[in-house]
Amino acid sequence: MKFIAGFIIAAFLVASSTQSTPFKTCKDGAAPKDVRVAGCTKNPCSFIRGRNVSAEWDFSIPEDTKALKPRVRATVLGATVNYPFPQKDACNTLTNAKCPLETGEDVTYQLSMPILKSYPKIPLTVEFAFLDDKDKVVVCFSLSAKVADK
Repeated sequence: MKFIAGFIIAAFLVASSTQSTPFKTCKDGAAPKDVRVAGCTKNPCSFIRGRNVSAEWDFSIPEDTKALKPRVRATVLGATVNYPFPQKDACNTLTNAKCPLETGEDVTYQLSMPILKSYPKIPLTVEFAFLDDKDKVVVCFSLSAKVADK
């Protein structure tokens, strides 16, 4: 009986960790097909200081490209700044494809982003985008978040 209860709880946790996260589309670039931020099924998402945010999103490639360059921006108190995202090549963490990518190809990107303990506990909007090898936006979306302690 304990085994069955444990299996049901584990199945529920896996299912809840893969639920969609609400997002907004950007003015430039196509919206992703789906976004999943671990532990976030409604806005704002909680980004816990001292931990990594884990997420993945599915999108289609609008035209052939040899590269995907991440662009991450944060809007706080009305000011938008570029986030110093440590990864320079998003091709390295695609889970189901490799660059170069072809028009119409469906891909999934896997994110792990550090939330430093020094970040202030504030609400913000985070915009994620990928640029192709011609610096055109391939996919772009934003989500509401708040930096918090555990």
